[in-house]
Amino acid sequence: MKTLTGVVLIGCAVGIVAWQESAHPYTFGWHTWGVTLCVALGALVLAILGARCVLTEGGRGGWTALAAAGGCMIAVAYVVAELTAGLPRRLAAAPGQTYTFPEASAVGLVFPPVRDTAGNLTARTPIRVVTTRSHRDLTAGSRIQVGSFVLTAQSWPAAYVRAWSPDGRAQTVTQPQSEAFVSPVLQFPDLDRDGLPVDSFSVPALHRDVHVKYYPGLPQHGITIPFVQWAISEENGGVLASGVAVSGRPVRAAGVRLEFILGTYPVVVVAPRPPAVFLWLGWGAIAAGLAGAVVPGTRPRGAATATP
Repeated sequence: MKTLTGVVLIGCAVGIVAWQESAHPYTFGWHTWGVTLCVALGALVLAILGARCVLTEGGRGGWTALAAAGGCMIAVAYVVAELTAGLPRRLAAAPGQTYTFPEASAVGLVFPPVRDTAGNLTARTPIRVVTTRSHRDLTAGSRIQVGSFVLTAQSWPAAYVRAWSPDGRAQTVTQPQSEAFVSPVLQFPDLDRDGLPVDSFSVPALHRDVHVKYYPGLPQHGITIPFVQWAISEENGGVLASGVAVSGRPVRAAGVRLEFILGTYPVVVVAPRPPAVFLWLGWGAIAAGLAGAVVPGTRPRGAATATP
């Protein structure tokens, strides 16, 4: 009976951790190496206790072994998810690209392109989630589970940038730090110290680097529309000019003319989460093992009423 109690307690502890992670997959506290190590050790202890029951007690230990197997199933699903998906993170992908998970090449995300040069950004266009078995659409605000990955799409600020030389010739915009080197769409992957999104781009032909910070508005100052704060630097040099710009209003400074079309574009945040089927099966096995061991009439014939 003591072995059964230990198995049930460890199995329930592992199950609660996995269930909490499943309910809050983007909470970093459930993804630390310490928690993963404890769950893995719990699986090892459950496997040892379950095997010992079968080897030493025969049929009498079957129910305890069943409960141990349920706890092991939950623990293994948790550890596999953690090792496969890694920490919660935003995926780095540019419009029109197909992102393939390094950990699971059978899963791909097709990001919608920005289709026109007027910069018609929208978060309504879905991201296509492609697997070997299905194609599903992931829209802003929705969530999809794929194996040990949980994917959530969010609407995020974006800016379509156009640049011209002083004599009116269109210039190529590059993003050396982005996934797409030649792309006119800023996705603001980083946050400044004040929590506002920031990004940068270059105009190579004019030897200019531009740093941009996105503001959703400043209601306390009566500004209710989004705008960007920009700073133009000489390539590998100091700041030449700075200012603010609203969507669709060109600015001229430091030998370049810029236009920002502000909008949104969907981004995907991924986190590990064990498939729900393994959690349900594990909890079912724990409950069945406990019930079979303690409910009268379910123990094998000849089994003792108490285990020393």
